[in-house]
Amino acid sequence: MRRLLAGVSAVAAMSLSSVAWAEESRPSAPEGLQSLGASDAVAACYVDTFAWDVLSGGSCFAMGSPFATTVVFGVLGIDQSGGRYVVQFLDGTCESNGYTLDEGNICLRTIGRNQTVSQRVQVYDTWTAEWSGILTAYASYEGLH
Repeated sequence: MRRLLAGVSAVAAMSLSSVAWAEESRPSAPEGLQSLGASDAVAACYVDTFAWDVLSGGSCFAMGSPFATTVVFGVLGIDQSGGRYVVQFLDGTCESNGYTLDEGNICLRTIGRNQTVSQRVQVYDTWTAEWSGILTAYASYEGLH
């Protein structure tokens, strides 16, 4: 009987240590990514000018030539590089869609002189199955004479 109990104890100890080893050897997710979700997304834009342009949350404005130019809409606040998020530009108003390493998913539209345009977007988080609310960015362009 003593030999049987010793064998059971040894097997139980090996099983528990295997579980602990498996838990320890599993890589943890990068810090900070767990806290990001679709609710952290912010609609953003920039009006393309000759300067170096970057996305600005909520709204953007530029002054430039008297001719129409391009406005770029995107989303800030989430890491789009890993494929976790699905970005949907709404209303079918994008003239072109794309992806850049710096900006993630983008929507290109033409903006005329002295015009303001808006773009609605929604983000889906594939890890949590959570949708953002409908987000809107506003772009204004003033053409110089």
